[in-house]
Amino acid sequence: MTLILISLSLLIFIAVILALAGYAFVRAFYIRSAGKRLQQKGVEAEAVLLNMQQTGVYVNDLPQVILQMQVQPKTGRNFVTETETLLSFKELTEMHIGHLIHVKYNPSNIKEVMLVKH
Repeated sequence: MTLILISLSLLIFIAVILALAGYAFVRAFYIRSAGKRLQQKGVEAEAVLLNMQQTGVYVNDLPQVILQMQVQPKTGRNFVTETETLLSFKELTEMHIGHLIHVKYNPSNIKEVMLVKH
């Protein structure tokens, strides 16, 4: 009986690990494809940087940050949204609350926005 419980617990543990790994893979694939789609078909706009917060995550020694911004489309109403992005330390020191930044966004889903780096 104890052996069956241990085996069942192990199977549940493995299933949870596989589910989490699958979720991470699908999320990374979605983010990557959304980024490519925005690069190619996104609408360019200026945005006012409202808030910037480091997440504590580093990828290849680059800090990940959450940028909250008010996007000012050329047509339509302004909207507030946010995005996660990696910034170099130089870019991080050059960005200040209240500054204008350039973005691309999906007009069908304003949560899809990316920073345009020059």
